[in-house]
Amino acid sequence: MSRTALAAGLLLALATGGCGLVRPAAGPSEASAGLPDGVTASAPAGRTPSPVPSCPPPAGRQPAGCVTMPSWEEQHAGNRAYRQRVPMSPDVAAAADAVAGALRGRLAALRERARYGEPHVGRAVRAVAPQGTNVVIRPVGARSGVVFAIELAGGCVTGFHDERASEVEVGGYVSDGGCLTAPGH
Repeated sequence: MSRTALAAGLLLALATGGCGLVRPAAGPSEASAGLPDGVTASAPAGRTPSPVPSCPPPAGRQPAGCVTMPSWEEQHAGNRAYRQRVPMSPDVAAAADAVAGALRGRLAALRERARYGEPHVGRAVRAVAPQGTNVVIRPVGARSGVVFAIELAGGCVTGFHDERASEVEVGGYVSDGGCLTAPGH
């Protein structure tokens, strides 16, 4: 090996100062310094401890500074939270039940005459909706299915109507706001 190559290698080693070397973890007392009592930083042998303290499994009160991950079930429920409905007051529920009853009768009449699709359902929904309420009519699927909502002050009458079935429900607003979840949810 030439002197030039040897000098270049030595210069490179000195310049990088040992970059890329894995250093052994500090002892438990040093690694856990500054963490709450009962909490230790841990890592496999030869690795540096994580900056997030490791905590015992959630059983009661956690020490300050602990980070615990929710279970898969909790995360899944959180992903579906936008669908949850806010409770309605008894007065709003009573008014919504009356609107829903009238709408069920109109949808049954449409079914007897084999009337489906947005124009027919839209007329039936608007006929029972109280004056000044927001009405949403949305076609769904490749057939003539229709999803609808009547937004009352403090609650909703929602449902669908197609060749196979009709459904009318009473409930509060969804967590995202309004009576229907966004299309695609």
